[in-house]
Amino acid sequence: MAVQQAPSYLGRLACVLGFLFLFHSGYSTFEHLSYLKAVDGHESGLPLDITIELIMSVALFGLGIVMVADDFKEILMETEMAKQSIESLDARPSFYAFDHRGRAVFRNVVLKN
Repeated sequence: MAVQQAPSYLGRLACVLGFLFLFHSGYSTFEHLSYLKAVDGHESGLPLDITIELIMSVALFGLGIVMVADDFKEILMETEMAKQSIESLDARPSFYAFDHRGRAVFRNVVLKN
């Protein structure tokens, strides 16, 4: 079994801050476009501060995801199957039948002691 790592609180903080900055840059973009529509201005692109905030928030969110993510698993099926026992591989609860016809067949059978 793999050793479980302690959760990275710094990574989680980076994810939350990146998401909040991303949300704020989206809201700022909406406000900017609403302002341009209200004053009948032409669209000349987003202001530089909103663009920089967007790029930095995506980078911060990506860094947080990398810090929080677990180790990669092997792609090959053999390595994952080697970790399993035969009992866990052969257990198929969907094939268990607890309501079979044995009661109806052996209803009149009397066991002798």
